[in-house]
Amino acid sequence: MLGAMFRPTSPVALSILIFSAATSMSAINDRQWIHGLFAETSPQPVALGETDAWQQASALAERTPDAFVLIGSGRSMHPLYTPGTILVMQKSPYADLRRGQTVLYRNHQQKVVAHLLIAKVRDGWRAQGLNNSAHDMEPVNADNFVGVVIAAFKPSGPDRTLSLASTR
Repeated sequence: MLGAMFRPTSPVALSILIFSAATSMSAINDRQWIHGLFAETSPQPVALGETDAWQQASALAERTPDAFVLIGSGRSMHPLYTPGTILVMQKSPYADLRRGQTVLYRNHQQKVVAHLLIAKVRDGWRAQGLNNSAHDMEPVNADNFVGVVIAAFKPSGPDRTLSLASTR
């Protein structure tokens, strides 16, 4: 009787089942892990027209305590945040930081850096850019922490500055 309930699955059916499970897990992992780094708690950018992106970011910053807007530059956070992504940052308690958040901090050269928190360590947090092969040498700590990304907007459409420059 037990043997009748558990029949061997055909190799084709088993292959389909494994492929389906792997595809489902890949979709989940694509949201959580980028270039091998846990990024689930960093907001995905919302693609909007340039004007709408600015309006949405500004409105969110205005109604959120201790929030401000900045423009991302550089390629260290690609593909999550490409250059020109509008980021809404919020000053929040250092004690509330979590792995996978993108934070803004000021390094020892006073350069502002936006990278992903990858591990809590004795002297603070290790951070790393998604395109960087190693974590930042300097930890994020209560003294250099500026804020956390709470929203991101990816402007789409033609760049008006380039359009104006090319018509002259």
